[in-house]
Formats: sequence, C-alpha cells, structure tokens
Amino acid sequence: MFIKSNKNFISILGTSIFISLNTYAQTDPCSTLADLQTKTDTNSFVGYGSASTQKEADQNAQVDLARNIRQKVTATSTVDETKDDASLKATSKSVVSEVLIGAKVLKRCSDKGTFSAVVTLEKKAFVSSMTEKLTANIKKADNLIQAIEKAKSDEAMGKSVDNAKKFLAEYQDNSESDFEVCKVYKGCSEINIDNIHNLAELVSKEGDKDQYVFITNNDKVSTALRDDLITLLEDDPKEKIKIMDGAVTEAGSDSKRKILASCKAKVGSKIPGTDDRIVETRCTLEAYIGKQKKFRKVYSCKATVDSEISVDDAVSTCSGRLVLE
Repeated sequence: MFIKSNKNFISILGTSIFISLNTYAQTDPCSTLADLQTKTDTNSFVGYGSASTQKEADQNAQVDLARNIRQKVTATSTVDETKDDASLKATSKSVVSEVLIGAKVLKRCSDKGTFSAVVTLEKKAFVSSMTEKLTANIKKADNLIQAIEKAKSDEAMGKSVDNAKKFLAEYQDNSESDFEVCKVYKGCSEINIDNIHNLAELVSKEGDKDQYVFITNNDKVSTALRDDLITLLEDDPKEKIKIMDGAVTEAGSDSKRKILASCKAKVGSKIPGTDDRIVETRCTLEAYIGKQKKFRKVYSCKATVDSEISVDDAVSTCSGRLVLE
C-alpha cells in the first residue's frame, strides 16, 4: 500500500484520485464543514475529498486525512522535488491502514454530478491503536531475541534467524516510523523500542545461520544450469532463500542446511513429419535442515533439437528459461 502525491494528484491502493492539498475550496457544504472542523475540533483529524462518484470522494477524503496526519511528522516522509513535480513518499503504511480502518464519514454532499465527503478520525483512538501495534512488535522482537539466544542447534538457530529477518523486513516496510508518529501526537511515552534495534544487531551478528549451501551433481547438465537454479531460488519471494556466498559446495560439506540439486535431460521421439526431437530438461532441488526436508522444487524447460544441434546445446538454451512446475 502506498500514497504518492504529485501536486494535486494522489494514488492509493492503485486508484488514481484528485484531492485538495491545502485549504478546502468553499464550493459546497462539505468543504465549508471541513474547514470548520479543522479549525475547531482539536481532538480529531479531518479529511476532505471530492470526485465524480461518492465512492471516489470518500476515498479522496481518506487520502487527505492520511496526508494531514503525515504532514506534521517530517520524520515519516521525504519530499523529492524535480523540475516537473513533487512527490510525497510515506514510510509508514500503518498510518494509512489506521485511516482506512478507523476513519468515519462526517458528511457527504452532492451537487450537479460532483460528490464530496468529510471524514474524521479521533486522535486519541489513533494514538491508542498505534501504541498497541508498537507494543505487540516490541514483544515479538523480544521473543525472537530469546529464541536466537537460546537456540540449542544449528537448525533452531537458522530457523530463528530466518524468522527474525522476516519480522524486521516487515517492520521496516510497514511500521518503522510509527514510533515517531506516535510521539508527535503525544503518545507512546512509555514505549521503548530498544529491543527492535537489539534484534537487528543480533541478526547482523548471526546473519549467515539461515543460509544454505548449494550442492549439485557433477554431471554436465547440473553444472551448466547451477547459476540459473541459484538465481531462481534467491529470487523466489515466497521462500527467500539465501545461498552461502552464492557458491556451489562439494557434496562432502558438513553444513546442516543444504540444497541438493540434480538435473537431467531426456531426448524424446521424433516430431511427426520432421527430423526434430524435443529435449526436456528437469532439475530437482531438495532443501534440508539436518535430516528434515524443508521443500522440494522441480524446474523444467523444453527445447527442440535438430540434426545439427547437440543435446548439450539444447540444454544450454534452457539458461534463463527454466520454470517452476
């Protein structure tokens, strides 16, 4: 989820919308109410938006509300100025999430095919929710620290480090600036986020414990496709596999975290009416932590072989074309 501003243009959740970014134009009762609420209601955030449909107007008002929260917190956003435009990039997705969940419509207006809306969000409820989220993240960080420090085996250590990395990545992506946001609005006075920093330092120290050694057969096919397989594994957004030094390790390695790779090429029968044959290349990868199998993946590729192309050449054409079955 992101918010991008370009003058009076903002995109949220992939939908293009227009909102007022400064004072609200006095063209309808909703804009008048938005100005009044902004000046008199110190306990709530206010947002206003207009559009050609009521649904878009409501959404525009939510975006304006999120912007009004962020603009007071320079630590949570950066402004990039170029010759043609200026963009506001929010680093806290939690702010937007809170707006989308907690904002209430105060008033809707319509006039000659133009719709508008005013939305509000109680500051007390907003700060309370942010505090709860930060407290939950700090507790999770503490549990992850304990798991790493008390790990009794390489397998347990690797799993704990992997979990910690995923947590830190999600925290950085969604919630890293929440603490500053909360403090600006007079909340989180008793919150201490040291454990999140401590966890990051611990992961940096034990960072290679979640990495795998990559072991391939010594045959020509497996060797030719090893770099492709490593790339496919490391680029997989679901598994987030890390290969130790990006290297291929000998089968005698005593590492507890291994990925075993084996590729084979099979030449099929002639294609009817031609002298061509189909060569199918299949690579099987199995990941282990100790004796426990974590996953099994099969990648494959097909190529056509004629009388002038060898099977080795057909396998080579699969470089960059292997797909997960």
